Amino acid sequence: MSSSDFPLGYVKFDDVRESVPESTPIQVSESVTLETLHLPGPDPAIVFVHGGLGSLWNPYPQLDAFKGRHKLVTYALAGNGESTTRQEQTLSGHVSDLANLLDELDIECPIVHGHSYGTALAIEYAKRNPTAGLVLHAGGDHDLTPTWEKPLLRLFLALQLYKIPANDALIRQLAYSVGFHEGTSRAVVEDFLQSNPLPHRRSAWTTVTEAFWGYDGRLDIERVDAPTLVIHGPADGIVPIERARGTARRIPESVFCRLQRTGHVAMIERPNAYNSLLEALIKTVREDRDLEMTVRESVDENGSEVSEVR
Repeated sequence: MSSSDFPLGYVKFDDVRESVPESTPIQVSESVTLETLHLPGPDPAIVFVHGGLGSLWNPYPQLDAFKGRHKLVTYALAGNGESTTRQEQTLSGHVSDLANLLDELDIECPIVHGHSYGTALAIEYAKRNPTAGLVLHAGGDHDLTPTWEKPLLRLFLALQLYKIPANDALIRQLAYSVGFHEGTSRAVVEDFLQSNPLPHRRSAWTTVTEAFWGYDGRLDIERVDAPTLVIHGPADGIVPIERARGTARRIPESVFCRLQRTGHVAMIERPNAYNSLLEALIKTVREDRDLEMTVRESVDENGSEVSEVR
């Protein structure tokens, strides 16, 4: 693989994993321990919440770009990775896990970054806890489940297909068909899949079916009282881009950004442009600036591939 296979700002997953400490278990309640990677640095802390069937390693380009410059936290949701399983897989339970984790790490008022189904968790956390800023990527405040997902996951659970390693091929096929922009190189897709192997624990699958299916956070969305960056790719075949636009319209202080040539994982596909947007949010938080103005300045300055800011 040559350097031309990778976009600006890209760092390979194995290189990032070797450059940071090992994840550690942190007990957040009597029954739940979360596999956590905590990197020290200045505030505001940036906390990454992965999506369904995701991994704490999914934001590896951001871990590399921001390590040492900001306090960083990424963790495996209960039932995922090496985290213990919740007795009840509820969204409110996962929100409590996150709040308790940040208490254990002595982190107050973080920037919370939610990806895919993780956007639901990030939104609900921000409604109930002091939050410096919010990033919602490839998700939104309702209707996050594509039509093909429910029959597929029900089949996997009923036949216990998640135990069979050969079914990794199905996830790979889905990634290529609905997860990425057609212009994203095979090298990037395969590297991302290294960070996100198919879970072989039933609890990772029931996290999705029991905690996230049917989510609708629109009723009290105005409780989100933090500058919010909503980032979406036009080639996202899992969550429609209109879902993100609508979410941005409903959150009082939010900016929607359409990041060109990306799908469901823009943070991986165009990390340089994506990270410049995160920098704009951080600058907004630190300097108490207007988010839209700061994002537009960043887009103009960095020549970012953002084609829509509103």
